[in-house]
Amino acid sequence: MSDFISYLFAIFVVTPLQAELSDRLPTPELMDAARTCITSEGPRLLQMAQDNWGWAAANGLGVAFGMVDPVTLLSNEDENCRLVRVALENKDSADA
Repeated sequence: MSDFISYLFAIFVVTPLQAELSDRLPTPELMDAARTCITSEGPRLLQMAQDNWGWAAANGLGVAFGMVDPVTLLSNEDENCRLVRVALENKDSADA
C-alpha cells in the first residue's frame, strides 16, 4: 500500500513540482540547482509520503487544488533547494 501512496504522491506532487520549477526559475544556473534539488529531495519526499499517509494526502490534495505551493515542501537543509526557494520567494514578492 505504501508503494501505491508513493506512486500517487509522485504523480500529484513531485512531477508537478519539477514542471513548476522549470516554468518559474529565471536563469539556467537556478534550473541546474532545481534539478539537483529534485534529485536529492524527491526520494526524501517519497519516503515521507510512505511513512505518513496523512501528510501525503494533505499535501497531495493541497498541491493538486492549488492550496499548497509545492516549493514549500523542499527542505532548506539542501543548499540547492535553499537557492531555489529563495529565488522563488524573491520573485513572488517582486511580482506582488
